[in-house]
Amino acid sequence: MAMPPSRPWAELQHDLLVAIMTRVGAPDLLSGGASRACSSWRAAARDPLAWRRVDLRDWVALTSGRRAARPGHSSSSVPVHAALFGILEVAAKSAEGRIEAVLLPEFADEDHLLFLADRCPNLHYFSLPSTCMTYDQFCKAIGGLHSLKGMAVDETLINYDVLLHVHQCCPDFVELKVSALYVDEEMASVICNSLPHLKKLEIPSADMSSAAIIKFLDCLEELEHLDISGYETSAISSSVLEKASRLKVFLWNSKFELGEFMDCSNDCGEHNINPQEPCKCMMEHKVMDWLAGPAQAS
Repeated sequence: MAMPPSRPWAELQHDLLVAIMTRVGAPDLLSGGASRACSSWRAAARDPLAWRRVDLRDWVALTSGRRAARPGHSSSSVPVHAALFGILEVAAKSAEGRIEAVLLPEFADEDHLLFLADRCPNLHYFSLPSTCMTYDQFCKAIGGLHSLKGMAVDETLINYDVLLHVHQCCPDFVELKVSALYVDEEMASVICNSLPHLKKLEIPSADMSSAAIIKFLDCLEELEHLDISGYETSAISSSVLEKASRLKVFLWNSKFELGEFMDCSNDCGEHNINPQEPCKCMMEHKVMDWLAGPAQAS
């Protein structure tokens, strides 16, 4: 069979190029190959839609090599804290107010979150790994993010007054991810009482009691997605599975159990909590994925 004729990369449609740019990541858009490519690729990198999701989790500003270039001034390095402000400023301007999600690196702090609240008031989601955040400054930032729908934060911010402030300031807030070492019934109660309308809750790789899991399932009536994968104690009982059967997604993989179930997106009516017995539609999807061959590395 004859191979199809090759086509120049520059001829890719603009919308497809923009989709590619969204996967490249902000650091590469700013200083990587996109800025040195052909005009159509550069145009796609400047499209505000390419900046809707800014992932900086793996970004490390190299203080060496970032030199001051002004004549008459000695070279000096730029601290990562200040460099991140520069990255966020460029991203905010490039997106023209359309940034929907920002995933911050580990060294980001409350000043960066306040900066985002000022520059991106329509933000829908942020991830902030910092463990050194004051309640007052965090609440101040949340007060400027009325369109916020979800966030990923450290357990140090799981406080009733803090989360209640989120609930009061952000009427569409439905998604929470928490980085925690241990989750007991008390912490679960704080989350349930302050954020009663959660639809998606992720607390992976935490030591979690069965009482905490049941608290989430009993009290969060609108919950659709619960991820407690990677927990370190065996807490999945038949009672937990029965209560979780109403969810669309329940992930509980651990070193003790291997399990997950997901509702069929095609509404075939089947719902299995046994990972060895997927519904018919899920089975068909898995077969088609297998026939398509191994996924390409991203």
